Amino acid sequence: MTIARTRTVSAAALPIVLLASAQAFAASPSFSCAKPGGAVEEAICKDDALAALDRENARVYGHVRGTSGLSYVKKNALIATQRGWIKGRNDCWKSEDAKACIRDQYVMRIAELRAGYAAARTKGGVSVGPVAIKCPGTVAMNATFVNVDPPLAYLAGGDNSLVMTIAQSGSGARYTGKYPQGEATFWQKGPEAIVQLPGGKEMTCSVGKLD
Repeated sequence: MTIARTRTVSAAALPIVLLASAQAFAASPSFSCAKPGGAVEEAICKDDALAALDRENARVYGHVRGTSGLSYVKKNALIATQRGWIKGRNDCWKSEDAKACIRDQYVMRIAELRAGYAAARTKGGVSVGPVAIKCPGTVAMNATFVNVDPPLAYLAGGDNSLVMTIAQSGSGARYTGKYPQGEATFWQKGPEAIVQLPGGKEMTCSVGKLD
């Protein structure tokens, strides 16, 4: 029931209507949930983790767009890229697992901005990195971490573009993810990490200094 279509709403019923609305959109993303722009924005408004990812993406993007030294051409390219990314994010409603698709889109975009622009690495948010990962016999990779609930890690390099979720660990920070080729693991212990790419063997890798 909406108030606009109902001519009479009793005083007793009104608090119930408002409470139901608040429960439907409990999360607080960077955009208004009063009028979500489609199924994907509705999903973000109903999920605290997705809303937190949206806020972090908006924070990071805002720092980059507000950079004083960014040329007119580069700023326009940045805006166009962000619009294209939003369109791709909004296509997640077509996915079998829309929530995972939206989550991955946000993590990859945050990592892309942090890797490409120093301004995106301004402290104050929930993302950290990128960190340089060097494994024997493989191309250079980097890892970005987004500390929402649950915390996420993004490992990229070569043909790999992996979003992983934190897993139980006796020590260090261990992230895992399942893919068609097999399971992936990133387990950091100080300056080293155990890395297993999908379908591959475990490797002991070095971890570069955080920004």
